[in-house]
Amino acid sequence: MWESIKSLFSPKTIPFLISQGVVPKLIPVGTLVLGLILGFIWAYGIAPTVYTAAEPVNLGESWKREYVKQVAWQMQAEGNTENAQANAKRQLSFLGDAKRIVTDMAATEQDPNLKPLLQNLVPLAEDNPVQLAKVTPGFLNSNLTPLLCVLGLAIVVGGAVIVNTIIPVTLLLQRRSKEPATVVAGQEAERRKAMAEAQKKAREAPAPPATVDRGTPVGQYMSTYIMGDDLYDDSFSIETASGEFLGETGSGISKTIGVGDPKKVTATEVWVFDKNDIKTVTKVLMSEHAYNDEGIRAELAPKGEAVLVKPGAIVMLETQTLTVQARVVDLAYGSGALPPNSFFERLTIEISAWPKKAAAGAPADSFGDTAPVR
Repeated sequence: MWESIKSLFSPKTIPFLISQGVVPKLIPVGTLVLGLILGFIWAYGIAPTVYTAAEPVNLGESWKREYVKQVAWQMQAEGNTENAQANAKRQLSFLGDAKRIVTDMAATEQDPNLKPLLQNLVPLAEDNPVQLAKVTPGFLNSNLTPLLCVLGLAIVVGGAVIVNTIIPVTLLLQRRSKEPATVVAGQEAERRKAMAEAQKKAREAPAPPATVDRGTPVGQYMSTYIMGDDLYDDSFSIETASGEFLGETGSGISKTIGVGDPKKVTATEVWVFDKNDIKTVTKVLMSEHAYNDEGIRAELAPKGEAVLVKPGAIVMLETQTLTVQARVVDLAYGSGALPPNSFFERLTIEISAWPKKAAAGAPADSFGDTAPVR
């Protein structure tokens, strides 16, 4: 410890702190300490507190007794007349609790010359509630005042910190977005209902054709689009049971047709991101109209392989270490002025993800053949 203390005063300490960029960080602390020092110098040296205009009621006990003696001697000097007694009574009233003080002094005084003078003041001494009120402790000038100040400050500062933790001030002050809300009133409930119906259909549907057994998927997700959800864009994190992050997968809008609101979605896309791969694999799920339209297919070709959406259709996506299966479990086309089967009213896909396991003597990406088992 002593060596540490000595190092603070070493000539090498300051250059070292400067080289480490510590000095700028200490400027606020130094400013605070300098401010405290200057404050003490001003308060106790340049302009110390001076108490003035004190009244008799503010005197200490010993000085109140001296005050009473002065009143007794003054009344004797004035001849103990009626005017002298009225003047003494008025002066004693300034003490607030003159009756207690004068009675006690008259009973305990040992000076034979002063004792009778004090006894003459006993019938003149009366308590003065107005004066006593000036020194009676109240809510704001009691001994609890410092504690109340600390508690009040703690409540104000602590309350602000707690509120800022729950609702950050920056969130309240930030400019409101002009973009439309991502959740339309009532739409989320409708989407949950559609997803529940799709899950029921998925359980009741016959098992898909046998494929290579991959075991239990590490992640299985349900994504539902309903017409009116113009910002539809689901994403799911793929993780092992131990919490290891493998990648992400999801589904979103790929293309709309027609004009007006709500948007008419004619194609969606399913994608998978592998943390061990440099690219994101995407396949485009197209309506019957979009799939048969060469122009739309050419437009969406750069995004990924085109797949015709049909109930029960299975789409496979392969990356370096992941295999993702997207199965259409619910499909409903919208109707209107646009061509038949050109946009979705409802579409639910079930997305399952497996990590690849390299077979002995085979490359890692050879796993995942989706051909039927013969």
